[in-house]
Amino acid sequence: MPDLPESTPPHPPTPDYNALATAALLSCRQAVLATQSASIPGFPMTSVVPFGTAQDGSMICLLSDLAQHTRNLNLDTRVSMLLHDDQQTNWQAAARLSVIGHLEPLDEEWHDLMETRSLYYQLHPELLDFDRRMDFRFWRLTPVRLRLIAGFGQIRWLDAVQPQFFHLTEAQRQPLQRALPRGVQLVRACAYGLQLLEAGRVWFAAFREPVHGVEALPQQLRDWQGSLRAPD
Repeated sequence: MPDLPESTPPHPPTPDYNALATAALLSCRQAVLATQSASIPGFPMTSVVPFGTAQDGSMICLLSDLAQHTRNLNLDTRVSMLLHDDQQTNWQAAARLSVIGHLEPLDEEWHDLMETRSLYYQLHPELLDFDRRMDFRFWRLTPVRLRLIAGFGQIRWLDAVQPQFFHLTEAQRQPLQRALPRGVQLVRACAYGLQLLEAGRVWFAAFREPVHGVEALPQQLRDWQGSLRAPD
């Protein structure tokens, strides 16, 4: 085979679709949920629901027992959920993740329930303790497939999203929190970036390269301007 001309451009690197999907997953705190209508069989019903993510990457909703969605789910757990970037003003450019799967009540004996509650209410302090004071329950979405749209030519079906969250001790969390700008709250950290909350809006500060341990996070913050991409 003859050598290629030196002017032949190299192939662009393959996108890290797990990183792109993680950014889409952690860039919102509400989602559009479509359930199978109980009152008009065969048709989907949609509305916006508050949304969170458990430490294992599970997608979590908090629904009232009296909600129409709950009535629908009691008959059919099949749903579609659309997640979109809270910070984008251009909807065509916004990263979005469509999740097709089964939404079912979260078992009260689930091993991560306490941490899941804490993370959820950190994103939604206005709903604090609704699962204890009112007729609300946590629901967990088990994906069957996911459709990622992350930009031009960056569209793909996925079987799962694996954010690779870090478990931060309070001693590890506090220096990271102090390094953030005033008014910005650290929600969690993962291999691909930081999920942050500011003025009731969530955004994802993506690392330019994945990190492989908690010890690498302080350097990422010290190199904030060069290593993190803030929202446009």
